Amino acid sequence: MPVSSGWPLKPGAIRFFVPLFASRQLRQHPLTESLYINGMGLYPCAEGHLMERSDHEDHLLMYCSAGKGYVSAGGKRTPVSAGQLILIPKGTAHEYGADSHTPWTLYWVHFSGTRASHYIEHIGLSEGNCVATIGLHPKIVADFESIFDARETGYNMKALIHASQCLKQFISYLAMLTSRQLQPSRSQIDLAAIQTLMKSNLHGDLELETLAELAHLSKYHFSKRYKEITGYAPIQHFIHLKMERACYLLDVSSRSVAEVAETLGYDDAHYFSRLFKKVTGLSPREYRKLENV
Repeated sequence: MPVSSGWPLKPGAIRFFVPLFASRQLRQHPLTESLYINGMGLYPCAEGHLMERSDHEDHLLMYCSAGKGYVSAGGKRTPVSAGQLILIPKGTAHEYGADSHTPWTLYWVHFSGTRASHYIEHIGLSEGNCVATIGLHPKIVADFESIFDARETGYNMKALIHASQCLKQFISYLAMLTSRQLQPSRSQIDLAAIQTLMKSNLHGDLELETLAELAHLSKYHFSKRYKEITGYAPIQHFIHLKMERACYLLDVSSRSVAEVAETLGYDDAHYFSRLFKKVTGLSPREYRKLENV
């Protein structure tokens, strides 16, 4: 069981830890062995909040929704403000606390699991870089509250399993938010602008050179940076967007495959069909039949 900061709870605050008997069940259950919650909480306007651990037995995820504080980990002290995410991996000595003048409001969850390190890697934070700015998002608060629903159930195992599954999905969402924030500033690109340009040109062609010019990078460096952020080469991602649009048109209209291909800038319907199948695993006609399944 994680060691608590012992901060005295005030009205509206939450602190809940999973007892050892339930934690053992979560660790052994096939649905949660990969990742499961150990504890969770909310400290609103946490005046005087301070925690120091030299030995950290699980992973800790925190989100500051208001106020200020700091975290020290990996020999580095980092100020924290509203809209920032903190992730402290297992085994990392650390200290964190609320600002004395504008104390933070802090959501937090402790977790473990055989795949927990993979989830942490997916978010992209590390011992030496444990803070990321992701902004104020109502969905983040809502996701924490979904996890909090496991409280006051008498340690019901189904509720704890559900909370652990919510955490998995939550971490995947956080990884989407952190991906662009964690890129080196010297080679940052405006991903939103790039993808807006892609979506506005689904009816035709788009050259790699055009995208690279918008990013003020060479084609090589732009392609490298874009793939690091999204996992796809730029033109490959553009084609995926086209095929997503093709699926939509096949779903909502009675246009022929050739007409859909032409709408998306493909003069050769056979080439379009081959490309569609390469991306989706089905030909356009096979995909259209799915609506009857």
